[in-house]
Amino acid sequence: MNKIYNKIVEEIKDSKRKILIVAVTKNVGIDSTNEIIRDGATAIGENRIEAFACKEASLQRCEKHFIGQIQSGKIKRIVKLFDCIQSVSSIKHLKKINDEAISQNKDIRVLLQFNISEETQKGGFDPRDTKQIISDIGEIKGVRMVGVMGMATDTDDTEIIRKQFRRLKCIRDEFRLVYPEMVELSMGMSNDYRIAIEEGASMLRIGSVLFD
Repeated sequence: MNKIYNKIVEEIKDSKRKILIVAVTKNVGIDSTNEIIRDGATAIGENRIEAFACKEASLQRCEKHFIGQIQSGKIKRIVKLFDCIQSVSSIKHLKKINDEAISQNKDIRVLLQFNISEETQKGGFDPRDTKQIISDIGEIKGVRMVGVMGMATDTDDTEIIRKQFRRLKCIRDEFRLVYPEMVELSMGMSNDYRIAIEEGASMLRIGSVLFD
């Protein structure tokens, strides 16, 4: 049994909230991926389509989340291979995902990624554009938009991390005023998941601590 995974599960139980652990297996082989699923993980996260496609046929049953940067030319495969896309950061990509989901008759969930740290190397919508995005997504009917995702600054300053997570929660709450179904708040990774739990995360994307 993966002791770290079980430890995180117990921490979630202590929070008395339902939180999904997305085990990030992007650099992990099929054997270790299946092992974490056997240990209880119900969802995995991947960001490299080609690498994931190689192990998909041998993968045990689980939810498959795409968490990587989206390229227009790979959207058709992303929609085919995954159940949830967490990293949608442009209206153009969202519309193409919508069209592909309709074409493939695929029920797929989508989270909108926001650049809450405002770091240029990170993808995501600009939080200052939230009102415009709320307006722009009104005609998207072929996918289920279920929430928002973001990554905090990689820092030891917990107050910076906490402030950014609170910002993402405020963005989520703003969307929910118009789209009540957008309940998911995907934030928190190996180094800051405890803060994310405290700040209301409904999904954690955890990788390195599970497989070190």
